[in-house]
Amino acid sequence: MASDDIRIWRRGPAPTPAGPTDYGYFGPGSQVWRVLLHPAVTPFLASVTALLELPHIPLQAVLLDHDPLAVTARTHRSMSPIMAVRRAQRTVGVPVPIILGDKPTADRVAAHLRRYHRPMTGAIPGTGEPYAAQGPELVLFAHVTIMQAALLCYENLAYEGIHRPRQLPPADRDQFWLEAKQFGLLMGATPDEIPTTCAEVATYYAAISHRYGVIDSFTPTVALAPALALLRGFTLSQLQELTPLLLSALITPQLIATIPRPARRNLGIPALLDPFLNLSLTLTRPALRAFTIRRFAEAIERRISGPDAVELATNARRLRNAAAA
Repeated sequence: MASDDIRIWRRGPAPTPAGPTDYGYFGPGSQVWRVLLHPAVTPFLASVTALLELPHIPLQAVLLDHDPLAVTARTHRSMSPIMAVRRAQRTVGVPVPIILGDKPTADRVAAHLRRYHRPMTGAIPGTGEPYAAQGPELVLFAHVTIMQAALLCYENLAYEGIHRPRQLPPADRDQFWLEAKQFGLLMGATPDEIPTTCAEVATYYAAISHRYGVIDSFTPTVALAPALALLRGFTLSQLQELTPLLLSALITPQLIATIPRPARRNLGIPALLDPFLNLSLTLTRPALRAFTIRRFAEAIERRISGPDAVELATNARRLRNAAAA
């Protein structure tokens, strides 16, 4: 399958871009568009989301039983690394129409995601506790981590012209979370449980601190076995296709530096490494100015998020510029 095959990303008919008569659920004046439209956000969104999510025990159980890389690695000694690329592309590319499309597009794609996750049920190994990927706990967790990852990418990696990345003003950060609630609703989260301010997000993470740990079989099954199988299946002809993974792998320490210290501890990274991680991000950050170059940014965006996402983003940026004029 060619890297530009639209079927990698598209679910159903082509998405309809947001427009003057239907800006979708967010629109050109929203903080959600401000953050998600920056070209340095989507290339690293899946990786930063994974860093926030992997230590969560119920999420680990879902991955053990249903993640295509883990499932395939259990039955195949080797597999193409392109599978990992496709996994990342679907993670980033499929939700884009929910944010940048019109309301019918957002509703249709969100319904697809809910249907896709609904059969993913089972029991957490070692405890027998049931889990459901489309259940209230995991839907809310996915919503918060995806949106936090987007905000972390923007505030740590996104240059605005000559201005280095910086944290949004407190009011804009709270507005981001208030607007982002709609994404959680479309994913199927319980309305009253969705945090809508930075303080509520912090309270949410504190309330689920007991849900972090490592299932005994998780590391060998979800990390080591797929990694070894992917290495065995690697060929030099795949290098171009592997660009999305290689880009994130190249700056993994810097991406770890973007996440809060408690999240680093959840990953098992000792505090003594924090200064080195922070320094690596500081030294590497200037190279991310490359994402202010339109042709470079669009090429990366197309490779990761797909042609539909590029068209949706181009349209949305045009709407933002017109609204700001």
